[in-house]
Amino acid sequence: MTNGHQQVGQPAIRAAEITKSYSTVRGPLEILRGVNLTISPGEIVAIVGQSGSGKSTLLHILGALDRPTSGTVHFGGLNIFDLVDGELAKFRRYSIGFIFQFHNLLPEFTALENVLMPRLIAGNHLDERVGIDLLDMVGLGKRLQHRPGELSGGEQQRVALARALVNQPKLVLADEPTGSLDNQTGELVFDVFQKIQQEKNLTSLLATHNGKIARRCNRIFRLENGILQETTKDHV
Repeated sequence: MTNGHQQVGQPAIRAAEITKSYSTVRGPLEILRGVNLTISPGEIVAIVGQSGSGKSTLLHILGALDRPTSGTVHFGGLNIFDLVDGELAKFRRYSIGFIFQFHNLLPEFTALENVLMPRLIAGNHLDERVGIDLLDMVGLGKRLQHRPGELSGGEQQRVALARALVNQPKLVLADEPTGSLDNQTGELVFDVFQKIQQEKNLTSLLATHNGKIARRCNRIFRLENGILQETTKDHV
């Protein structure tokens, strides 16, 4: 398996001419039409667009959860879709951190156990200190042993943020990470996310309907009719 190490000045991720279509009884349904996107290391980039515009589909492809109909995605020097499925799953496990609209925490496990779960699944050495430090970073150092049902919605999403970072991913993908929260709580969660993103120099891409949050990102792209175009903060 190619290691995909980045060279100096190389983009963190580069997607070229990504298409995605599905067969239907009425013919092909085109979701993405020749999407191009380059993200530099340390950037936080927002994708906006109406529901059903393909934002989640694009994130799933960039996160190696789905393969494109055509096109390439490079992480450093590695074209990830040259990998067979087993290698691709391993790449995804170690290189991508996912945050979804709904936290998807396991209710029977504590906050700390939920954060450490990706390491356990990956067969990594289970160093609890890693999870404790991450929960400290998201302001939940005193809630380690609380189960999801004992946490607020915003706290649960912060646990999900810590979980996304536990394997030290090259890229964090967030799909409507504040969509299930009220505006004030969503802002607070994004404050934490942005602080950690800067401290750890993470490369991040988030799909959001929240224009206020999108404007706080380095760049904004709009996905419409399957086409991705960069837009200005004034037009969000």
